[in-house]
Amino acid sequence: MPVISVKWWDLERLMGRELTRGEIEDSLPRVKCELEEIEGDEIWYEATHDRPDLYSAEGLSIALKGLLGVEEGLPTYRVSGRVVEAFAEGPAYRPYALFAVVRGVDLDDEAIRQLMQLQEKIHVTYGRDRRKVSIGLYDMRGIKFPVRYTRVSPDSVRFKPLDMDEEMTPSEVLERHPTGVKYRHLVEGRAEVPLIVDAEGKVVSFPPIINSEEFRVTESTTDILIDVTSTDLEAARRVLAIVATATYVRGKEIGRVLVHGPWGEEESPRLEPDAILYDPSLSSRILGVDLGLEETARLLSRMRMEAVPRGSLLEVRFPYYRTDILHPVDIVEEVAMAYGYDRLSPLIMRPLHPGREAGIEVFTRSLRETLVGMGFIEVNNYMFTNTNTLFTKMGLHGKAIEVENPKHEAYHALRTWITPQLLETLARSKHAGYPLKIFEAGDVVLPDDREANLAREERHLAYAVAGRGVTLTDALAHLRSLVELYGLKMSLEPLEHPSLIPGRAARIIIAGEEAGFVGEIHPRVLTEFSLTIPVVVAEINVDVLRRAFLSRGSR
Repeated sequence: MPVISVKWWDLERLMGRELTRGEIEDSLPRVKCELEEIEGDEIWYEATHDRPDLYSAEGLSIALKGLLGVEEGLPTYRVSGRVVEAFAEGPAYRPYALFAVVRGVDLDDEAIRQLMQLQEKIHVTYGRDRRKVSIGLYDMRGIKFPVRYTRVSPDSVRFKPLDMDEEMTPSEVLERHPTGVKYRHLVEGRAEVPLIVDAEGKVVSFPPIINSEEFRVTESTTDILIDVTSTDLEAARRVLAIVATATYVRGKEIGRVLVHGPWGEEESPRLEPDAILYDPSLSSRILGVDLGLEETARLLSRMRMEAVPRGSLLEVRFPYYRTDILHPVDIVEEVAMAYGYDRLSPLIMRPLHPGREAGIEVFTRSLRETLVGMGFIEVNNYMFTNTNTLFTKMGLHGKAIEVENPKHEAYHALRTWITPQLLETLARSKHAGYPLKIFEAGDVVLPDDREANLAREERHLAYAVAGRGVTLTDALAHLRSLVELYGLKMSLEPLEHPSLIPGRAARIIIAGEEAGFVGEIHPRVLTEFSLTIPVVVAEINVDVLRRAFLSRGSR
């Protein structure tokens, strides 16, 4: 969780009243923040990842005003009647851009520090280190509307980036500017890069990398332009709402921007609240207190929400920037925090059903014990691996569930089978001597268009034997022993598999179902993993094996 730093006196300034240490210590946990330290005027706290609106003093002051009775209900904003325009014509790999204007801001060094902290903390967390979302704040003096989010050749324009006295092209920024070097992987190698320019062609920003020095926000800034560029339109809307409303705490009015984009036209930022229907009896069932409609509505008002009766239910309206409200259970949490966890009486609850271990886990544990009894050593690998290991090194072409914006190339895909990782383990274990017998039992994930989430999980058991003179016979001996121990019978069918030696591989058939494969690893694959001795493997679908085991009595 990100650690946030605010000044005590600045928080008091924003709230319009003094704060005691006791109020700070009591209130922070009630908005899901954990107080780390108070040192002089500095307050340090951890904010949860799902409350990015609390990543600065501005957002924290909005929440604390409600809890401490300074200002309850939905936050309100003065919105300017003037609407300016912007055009979103960015590159396909980062297509979305939204804008907002905040006028009449009153800034000093601490105010600027807070807004920059908000920007950077969102970048690191919700924005996935700028991959998903990036934010820019600019002094509006000199910016002519409409502004345009566009795409340009990396060497086609020059501008003066933040903290630099010389003009640079985007390519030069990526090569020489410290921030450009740090984030160049986000746009490196692209024929076109994103740029925000005003109506006169002046460069406002090179998102998601660096802003223009010409429009730096300073203590003399009175009007601020905010942009959010993103790979996800809804994420851009939420983040813009957070930053715009936080900046408004320092200003006098929010100006809307009519954005013309390939997805259509919309005015941003979104300030209208979201809503959810809530049954107050849920509070009674989960918290053990019967609060009723009126008291529940009062408590939610303290959490900066508005609850309107709809028969026996409440229509709960909450700020659009509250990215953590997804389900009525989230409203229960808000009620509990406003009511006070310390006021809830603990109860001994009878379980709804006796807890027990899932059948697949019991069966898998039995398989593990069986393999250990055969002299195998158990290994455990991450479900995350990479397509090079899963397919390329194994001589295959395949598909896996992949992370869209991975942080590390070694871990960007969910494994579709276990055997490749066993070979990696053998390659790292040469020092242990041969023969080596290892196994792993765990889940794999397969792309499947028939499933609601387009993926299917399976439990697999895989083992490998490595050593001089090892042949298919060794793998089959262990396989037959395993199957017979569970009272089952199997048959084998010829298998052609790019990872296995032709004529030395077979499909495993149990109870009429294909249960897996067994075979000798192809020398080409051994070379890919830097292995110089023969390796035999088998991989079995545990779900198929378990079904056959459970149905023995019905056959």
